[in-house]
Amino acid sequence: MSQLHLTDDDVKQYLQDHPDFFVGKDDLLMQLRIPHNAGPATSLVERQLSIHRERNVELRQRLSDLLENARRNDQLFAKSRRLVLALVEAESWLGVQAALDDSLRNDFGVDSWAMLHFTERQLEAPLITLRSAERQRQILRLFKGHRAVCGQFPGQDIAALLGNQSTDCQSVAAVQIRGQDNNGVLTIASQDPNYYRSSMDTLFLDYIADLLALRLPQIPVV
Repeated sequence: MSQLHLTDDDVKQYLQDHPDFFVGKDDLLMQLRIPHNAGPATSLVERQLSIHRERNVELRQRLSDLLENARRNDQLFAKSRRLVLALVEAESWLGVQAALDDSLRNDFGVDSWAMLHFTERQLEAPLITLRSAERQRQILRLFKGHRAVCGQFPGQDIAALLGNQSTDCQSVAAVQIRGQDNNGVLTIASQDPNYYRSSMDTLFLDYIADLLALRLPQIPVV
């Protein structure tokens, strides 16, 4: 009679097909030893308990991360809602400017921000007008064909996006406002060079820019 040779895969497949194989075989379970990289061999039951504990720790961490993300999303939604309502209720461009300033500085904690208006109109401070077509083109070149940009830029470019001659900010997130007879740029900036990175999502800025593009033409300048 030929001797039957079982491979590791055969045993593995059998145990997978019969997951209750060790039921009622406690003595066998306690005899099985499994080498462990972190120490001496342990019994199969001990090893299973260890694996379950490790997985429970991992699952608790994942749950904690999900809850933390949910909390942050709730906070972001509440802040965004307040800003949207303030922009809807604004009765002038100065009102829009004030709503943005209050939200961006107090709710979102940005170091600096600006909204540039590409227009020939005379706008009252603190509204920033950019009348020069050449300066407008220089600003738009920074976007390199994209609607929004994030990351580190030379100081003079960040200053231009903020409508200033100079700035101590070292990273920015900026988005173009494309409305009916209302074009411009909304920029938020940080003194931290790594705060705004090129890999960041600009969904929030895109959303606010879309709202501004719709809202500004609906209300008087002053």
